[in-house]
Amino acid sequence: MGTTDKQHYGDYKNTESGVVYHIDENGLSIISVVIAYVTREQVRESSKLRVSGDYLHGIVTGDSVPCVLEGENYYYGITQKLPITGIGTTNSLTRISANTYLINFHEGMYFEPSLVEFSNGKMTIIHGELTYQDAFNSILQVNTITRYGAEVVILAPSFEQWERLRTLLFVGDKLTYMKQ
Repeated sequence: MGTTDKQHYGDYKNTESGVVYHIDENGLSIISVVIAYVTREQVRESSKLRVSGDYLHGIVTGDSVPCVLEGENYYYGITQKLPITGIGTTNSLTRISANTYLINFHEGMYFEPSLVEFSNGKMTIIHGELTYQDAFNSILQVNTITRYGAEVVILAPSFEQWERLRTLLFVGDKLTYMKQ
């Protein structure tokens, strides 16, 4: 599964960091702005670039972008959508309940879990602790298989085991994002 239920679709913004998550039928993405610049000389010499007021034309096909002149450089921002789950990612999203999901971030030879919860127009994310092997071993049987030459841990906790694991694994800072 790469996305949430439709009721959670939309943009969620953290007011402290400005980070925005976008959720739609394609999955979860982070929206960011990449800051770049062109010099006055590049604009003057280019047949594609021109500045009109506070807008730079020719960077994005068929559109302009706001810009700011500082010294000899025109600075501008381009919005970028970086997929977190869904097509083109190795991360997975698993529905735990109507308002709770688990993102497994692919970190090379292992996956790192994060808990995502929705409530009252908010989305919260808690990243899992990095030292969780002892928690798994104390609560449930950990099975491993060899896949593509590497050992892979297989977990299938019962509901009761999941509740115990959840309280041990997700104890970090709760990041809160407000629906826009």
